[in-house]
Amino acid sequence: MPDKGNEQNGSSVAKWMLAHRGEPGFGDALKSLLSYACAEWFRASLGAQLPPEVALSRIVLADLPDYPVGAWLEHPEDHCDEIARFCEAVKTGLPLTGVAAEIPDELDLRGVVCPGNAVRSRLVMSGYPRGRVLKISLDEGSPVENVPGALVADGCSIVSREKKDGFWEICVVKPPDK
Repeated sequence: MPDKGNEQNGSSVAKWMLAHRGEPGFGDALKSLLSYACAEWFRASLGAQLPPEVALSRIVLADLPDYPVGAWLEHPEDHCDEIARFCEAVKTGLPLTGVAAEIPDELDLRGVVCPGNAVRSRLVMSGYPRGRVLKISLDEGSPVENVPGALVADGCSIVSREKKDGFWEICVVKPPDK
């Protein structure tokens, strides 16, 4: 929650957050807000018109150190200040750098603890192109058990699982539209 002394308190985003924090669905509303901010970031910076879920997927895949959107979305209520600053920066012309023109085909979730790895993989796959395979690197243990199950529950297919040196690589695909 933004601190009363925070410079973001005057922003419309921060005011909305203060007014609605604690309401049912607040976390989901923050996720939607962030996905629309990502879509606007692509539009304003690159002229690309992306649906919000695709823009969010691309930003999470880019794993930008200054904007750890994937981490914010694991517990969005805990990152209100960062989300508000990001949304305001996008509105004022934040340049989009560090995002590849091509959609990456790998997502490294090693070191991301459960359920964050499932959250991020689901976010990425929600905006990932249908029929295209995504390689996801996961730690041993519960991540390699939980993440594939979450993706299958969302309608994705696990194409392969391969044990690598100290981690697992799974290949996932969203089925093409019928």
